[in-house]
Amino acid sequence: MIKKIYLYEQMPNNLEENGMPINDWRDLPEITRIINSTFSFYGNYQHEGVNAKLIKREMFIKAFTENGTYQYFRIKTAKKNLSGITITATHIGYEANRNFIQSAYIDNGNGKQIMDKLKESLAFDQKFSYESDITTYHQFSAKQVNPIEAIIGSNNGNQNLAGVCDAELDMDNYTLILRERIGDDNGFRIDFGKNLASIEETIDDSSVVNRLYLIGGVPEDTNYYADQEPIIYAYLSVSGVTEENVQIGKRENGDCKTVEDLKKWGQSLFDKDRIHEPKVTHEVDMVMLENTIEYRGLYENMMSLRFGDTAYISLKSLDIEAKERMIEYVWYPTICKYKSIVLGNDLGMYTSSIETQVTNVRKNLETKSDELINAVINATNWITGSKGGYVLMRPKNAPEEILIMDKPDANEAKKVWRWNLGGLGYSKNGVNGPYGTAITQNGAIVADYITAGILSGILVQGAVVKTSDTKSRYQIVLDGGKLSFEEFKRATNEKDAHGKTLSSFYVTYDAISSKVNGTAIVQEPGYIFSVNSADSQGTSAAVIQIPEDSNAENRKLNLFGDIKIQGRLYINGKEITGSSGGSGEVPGELTTEKEKNAWAIWSFFKSLGYSEQSVAGMLGNIDAESGIMPDTDQLYGPAYGLVQWDGSAYPLYGQNEPNGRLYVQNLLRKAEISGDYRNITTQIKLLEWCMHNGQWIGAVNPLSVDGFKAETDINNATYAFLKNFERAGVEALAHREAQANYWYNRLHGLNPSAGTWRNPVRSSYSITQEWDQIGWGTGEIHGGIDVASMPSGSTPNIYAARSGTVTTVTFDTTGGNYVIVQHADGYWSYYGHFGSVNVAVGDSVTTDTVLGVMGQTGLTTEVHLHFEVWKDAQWQRVNPRSVINF
Repeated sequence: MIKKIYLYEQMPNNLEENGMPINDWRDLPEITRIINSTFSFYGNYQHEGVNAKLIKREMFIKAFTENGTYQYFRIKTAKKNLSGITITATHIGYEANRNFIQSAYIDNGNGKQIMDKLKESLAFDQKFSYESDITTYHQFSAKQVNPIEAIIGSNNGNQNLAGVCDAELDMDNYTLILRERIGDDNGFRIDFGKNLASIEETIDDSSVVNRLYLIGGVPEDTNYYADQEPIIYAYLSVSGVTEENVQIGKRENGDCKTVEDLKKWGQSLFDKDRIHEPKVTHEVDMVMLENTIEYRGLYENMMSLRFGDTAYISLKSLDIEAKERMIEYVWYPTICKYKSIVLGNDLGMYTSSIETQVTNVRKNLETKSDELINAVINATNWITGSKGGYVLMRPKNAPEEILIMDKPDANEAKKVWRWNLGGLGYSKNGVNGPYGTAITQNGAIVADYITAGILSGILVQGAVVKTSDTKSRYQIVLDGGKLSFEEFKRATNEKDAHGKTLSSFYVTYDAISSKVNGTAIVQEPGYIFSVNSADSQGTSAAVIQIPEDSNAENRKLNLFGDIKIQGRLYINGKEITGSSGGSGEVPGELTTEKEKNAWAIWSFFKSLGYSEQSVAGMLGNIDAESGIMPDTDQLYGPAYGLVQWDGSAYPLYGQNEPNGRLYVQNLLRKAEISGDYRNITTQIKLLEWCMHNGQWIGAVNPLSVDGFKAETDINNATYAFLKNFERAGVEALAHREAQANYWYNRLHGLNPSAGTWRNPVRSSYSITQEWDQIGWGTGEIHGGIDVASMPSGSTPNIYAARSGTVTTVTFDTTGGNYVIVQHADGYWSYYGHFGSVNVAVGDSVTTDTVLGVMGQTGLTTEVHLHFEVWKDAQWQRVNPRSVINF
């Protein structure tokens, strides 16, 4: 449906009133909007249009915008040019800038109070209402400045209101709203993929800092007369930082008087300011995106984005996910489509950096109009020859060729077009060439670069593939909607041009409706099709391969290398579940999906040091809430998931969210947990995160999570989880206790296969050093994880992390008493600093075997376990977290 644009001589009292329709546009009109910046209209109206003589400067236009509302714009210029009447207009909200604020100051006010103060301080009354949803309190001053300038402009040299409140100005006709943010975060995810010509990605990682050297203030109890040194913390890192990608930066905050406050502030630079993430923008040409068959689905999804909305985008080159917002768009108001959008995460480029905004908008629009006029005149001059150029026919009397040159003398000319019976060519080196661009007599085209429009029926021949003993040629054919790779065939006509097809890429159609439904790559029997990875020397090996003996009746696929799957895996209709953070394989006695899910929860929390009784108490409650099925919505209610997460009343993060699925996704983003939110593995990790981040309220004993982990009475654990985590009444307690006892009896004593990894420390513990840090006293990469018991100094038992055979029991000055266990599949595990050892070389061990007692032997200053995992060869270390979820 075409939306009309209306013209008004004056602004109507009733904004719903329609003015004079203006329909005769030469080009599609455009609305451009940028956060805290431009909100403008541009159109090119036909000379012969019905209302051409009525359009004048200072009139008003109403046009339909992307948020589903009509907005008014005031015409700033209406210029005649060679192609029509160019109209530039700014949003009616900028009319507020005709007013003036002599002085406005508020010492401590929220957004609404500050906006009220600005309106109260205006030189004269206007129709504009000043609103805000900012609840935080700020000090703000505006002096001798226009209102819009005070809010998003230069503010007479002071920080503008948007910068002070970290806010954004929204304009809805006569309503000016200072918002905490424009748009919503609905978890919109985009995977742009590769080779999208319509999307330009810009990544600036020049200012990235992922490890901080922190300097605070002088502690308050420092002796006044002593030399005062500030507190220092070195270093604070984000997860995943290695020596290969580390970027260290210094940050100072004199208000932090303790190391704990300094670390908390430094962590906020990562969590809130995201200083470890690169600045990213994606400029999307929506017109190009819409007109490609392969990306039409992506276009339709992106059309649902609104101004200010958040999108989560995978940056494949950096292997991270960026959180970006629509910060700019160009919109066609008549056909209700985007022309282009810009997604970015560097909002600072718009806030607090605008100078004399309204003047700049007008100036930019007028420049755009002038550029259009100049482009038309320029193109005309090139064609008509008024830009210069000399034509020479030679020989003069009976010409055989034509020269078009940049100088009148052929001997001096450098830029030359030469046309004769041999063909047409261009040289930038004079009449004698060489001619880099040419169309020869036999129809061949020679060019270093070709810009083409529509190409049809293309055959590319002549490519040579060199092998060890011969040369083979192939050809590429684009014909009839199919791109084919073929064996080379020399042919004198189009009919005989096709050789034997190796593989092809083409559009597919629905057999019933004959409508386009996708694309396909087809391997021909007798030839392989593969996707390869290359090394630095250019040698490649297959990652995905369809072998030459594969055909439609006997399909085959070979996969090579490590395979990682995000989401669900089905084989012959049966879902195959992976391990859940250290749960390993499922015992054979457990066959139903519910039992397997229960085992995943049982294994995961036991690996974190939870007692079997406490895990049984959790399972009794989870069974009552969701039947231990993760992808479960509450019947007629807002909750979702294993524990029926409910964000409608007391969300742990963000505002009240009545949609349980969206609430779970919000929590996952906050917890920085990746994976499919519907998956058991993902939700188990979220359950553990919630235990420590506000869900556990300590209403009944045991009051703390650590106390709950050590609980040995199943009924007490069930009751504690019901009251402290579920925050529910006790009406169904008896049923939950019965379920908890059932799951304890069902899972207690079951042993999975030998492939299971478990935490070697089963009591309360803390990680005192990660595997990739510099080891204490060695100056070398640590290579393992240090696990200290809690309380400090206690000496708990150390268990085998996986079934295997003891290969080494010995002592050295670094590791003290240490044990090495060899496992299946090329793994070893190393345990250092034992106080005493309980096993001998050759012993077979399981995850229930006590290897020894935690100690302090060797190079160490505290009681702890130094734990390493090796893969493929002894001392070839991998991160222990790759097999155990510490």
